[in-house]
Amino acid sequence: MKVTYLNHSGFFLETETAYFLFDYYKGTIPQMIKDKPLVVFVSHSHGDHYNREIYHLLQQHPDTKYVLAKEIPTKKLIAEWKEQGINLEPQIMSVGKNTTHNLVLSNGNSLEITTLKSTDAGVAYLLNYENQTIYHAGDLNLWYWEEETRQYNENMTAAYLREMEKLKGKHIDVAFVPMDPRLGEYAFDGLKIFLEYTDCVNVYPMHMWGEYELIEHFLEGYPEYREQVRKTNNFDMKFVK
Repeated sequence: MKVTYLNHSGFFLETETAYFLFDYYKGTIPQMIKDKPLVVFVSHSHGDHYNREIYHLLQQHPDTKYVLAKEIPTKKLIAEWKEQGINLEPQIMSVGKNTTHNLVLSNGNSLEITTLKSTDAGVAYLLNYENQTIYHAGDLNLWYWEEETRQYNENMTAAYLREMEKLKGKHIDVAFVPMDPRLGEYAFDGLKIFLEYTDCVNVYPMHMWGEYELIEHFLEGYPEYREQVRKTNNFDMKFVK
């Protein structure tokens, strides 16, 4: 599996038989082989996770499917793009929280899509494809803000732990998890809990607003995770098992 970091929370994955694009905001998408299916995931509608330019991918790569969080309205979207000559309707799957779907790709392979409830907006994605498991958190994170009330932060912590319980003990091959510098001293908490709950081989921190030095700071504090946590940057392209 090849992992390419695009920007912020955007990643492009390539397996032997398919491509997966997550939360594209900006950045250069690698060139693709036209007869290899592409699945585009959008976790929620925030502007730093959702760029409507993704629908133009159909013009260059007709074998594209879109998996969108239900909070993204599709009726008006489909009508708007139809006027531009792009028929989105058969290409879109809308998914809600805490659901599982099976998407059969054009190559005949099955993609299992399970969603979790975000602690902010939309969903997180847990995928199983060709015996590999991929997790993209979207904005599912422990958003513990110093300026919020104690009650708010206690509720937030409980909500995040409920979602992590659904992943407890799961083997995950590649994961993308927020590490937001705006959280100050609590920036590492969500990632640390994720690593404690799961059996994850490769973790790419995201949502760092360009402050990639946070990864090394995290590893200085938690050196036991050096074999799992990858150093994401704007030009990162790696092969992972």
